[in-house]
Amino acid sequence: MFGFAYSLAPAVERQNEAVCKSLRPEARDGAAPEFTVQDLEGNEVSLADYRGKFVVINFWATWCEPCLTEWPQIHQLAERLSARDDVVVLAISIDDSPDAIAPFLELMALGETHVQVLWDPNKKVHTEYGTDKIPDTYFVDENGELVHAYINERKWGSPGSVHCVESMIGRR
Repeated sequence: MFGFAYSLAPAVERQNEAVCKSLRPEARDGAAPEFTVQDLEGNEVSLADYRGKFVVINFWATWCEPCLTEWPQIHQLAERLSARDDVVVLAISIDDSPDAIAPFLELMALGETHVQVLWDPNKKVHTEYGTDKIPDTYFVDENGELVHAYINERKWGSPGSVHCVESMIGRR
């Protein structure tokens, strides 16, 4: 009986991947680049702090026009996943200074959000993940492995996007 269940694993994997297909992911594998950035209070935050959780990492900037469209979507994704303790949504800004971030969020009526807003003072973490474009979003599994990359904006607040994230949690 266990042999039969084991033989279904590839089919389950393909089914989970199919849930995310409409978002046009780029498959990624290998360890996610470690990083240390800052929260808006200046405290250091690293990827290792989230080991054991599925991590959605979005890179953005206040001056990025597509980010203006995507940010409310990232907020909705985090809101819809907020009851889960096994997933976290990070938004890492590559702005020159963190001073623009809080006013930007207030202007967008996102002062209260379940997104963990961070700042990369070196503006290099996103390039270590493989692109210099923003916005871009990466999925990192509970073991710190890269799963998918989503280059450019997506409709993260849609039910399909939430289902995509949920389908990826705990799959490895």
